[in-house]
Amino acid sequence: MASFAAPRLHVIGAGLAGSALATQMAQDGVSVTLYDSGEPFTSRWTRGMKTAPEDHKVAEPEIFYDPEDLVRHFFTQWPEIPRKLIRPAHAVIGLKHPRRSPAIIDLDHGIAAALIARRPTIFARLFTAWNLWFSRYASEDRRVRQHVRIAADTIENQQAPRATYHQDALATLAEVLFSMPAHNCSASLLGRVLLPTLREMQRHNASHAFAAIDPIILNDIALPALRDHFIAAGGDIISGMELGDIDSTADFATDLFFGDEQIEVRPQDAVVLALHPRPLCDAVPDIGMPPAPAHRRTFVFQASKSFAEPCCVLADDDLVRAIYCNRRHIQVSMNSSLILPSDGTADQLAATIWQRVTELCDQHLNLDLSQRTKIESTDECPAFSYVDCEAPFPELSPGVAALRHRLAPPWRNLFLCGDAFPPDYPPGPAAVIASVMKVRAQLHEYLKLRDL
Repeated sequence: MASFAAPRLHVIGAGLAGSALATQMAQDGVSVTLYDSGEPFTSRWTRGMKTAPEDHKVAEPEIFYDPEDLVRHFFTQWPEIPRKLIRPAHAVIGLKHPRRSPAIIDLDHGIAAALIARRPTIFARLFTAWNLWFSRYASEDRRVRQHVRIAADTIENQQAPRATYHQDALATLAEVLFSMPAHNCSASLLGRVLLPTLREMQRHNASHAFAAIDPIILNDIALPALRDHFIAAGGDIISGMELGDIDSTADFATDLFFGDEQIEVRPQDAVVLALHPRPLCDAVPDIGMPPAPAHRRTFVFQASKSFAEPCCVLADDDLVRAIYCNRRHIQVSMNSSLILPSDGTADQLAATIWQRVTELCDQHLNLDLSQRTKIESTDECPAFSYVDCEAPFPELSPGVAALRHRLAPPWRNLFLCGDAFPPDYPPGPAAVIASVMKVRAQLHEYLKLRDL
């Protein structure tokens, strides 16, 4: 028997994931209410220099791994959003060894394809492909690399155990993609991202596997456009609503508590949580995912000229792990094994970091940063910002990574959306859009069944 009351969708969290999902569901004809503790239709991708750690906004890398081109295809649904919101980005990984010449691997056509193609013989390529495929199904307890720590004041004298180029590449990728040390990252987690399907091994991407997002276009044009479409489709927006608790029966969420306000949720309604892991775990303690966040330390240097093409270097370096050059910013992710001096600040290390960045960009990208930056006569590096704070997703340690495959919300009408949940994607814009697509399909199936 059909229900006389149309189902309603409650989406809590109006960042990129919640806003995108709410807009699509409203355009699909579903009654949607979007809640957020702050201002809805905003993203954690800021303009690069200013961040707000208390809002879980960090210096998010503007260049991200998206071999399936999910983000660009998603935003092409709305013709008023400029195509230059998402641009292809050139990416390389630089590896070094004391007894060999440095290796520079082009990643434009996919990471797995690049790691396989660099091997000199067909047998070596088959062996590398097999190892990548095998790691996808390896035990979650198997780590990418053993623990090695480096002190900042003994960088020149530190001699870390050397591995093969391939092992160094995997360790670098683990830290760059998941914002955690390689010794905390499971090999199967990385394997699922690098080689999600058998076809990925054989596919030669015509477009770049890395893409760059423009935060100004995203926050000033794209998300306001989604907001307009959401309102035009009949969606409701309620800001200043911080989720405190969820009441439930054994099978369904029944009430949402926002401070003193209580909102009833009927069995035919659905609830989507698109929240940072910490408030998510506070609201739903039975979710099973620990709230421990990943951690990021980032220098953001200001350039005086825009980069014509977004580009990045992933580096097997004792100081720097990744350099992202986009627009007028140079974002530098630090090596997690680096221990900053306890008697100083990041300012004392900035000049050393900048010197290393210029060397790596010149060596791996043939890019002269001195022509694009302005350094005052009294300074040793361009103007910069230093961010040391939580990442907006959990540290996907082996236990948490294994949980992502079998993570099930405690109630039938509760769904989870965000880049922490798709098991075959590293956190970032591509994982956000993959989660939106998956949850959208789940919601249609649920609302269809409840309406019968």
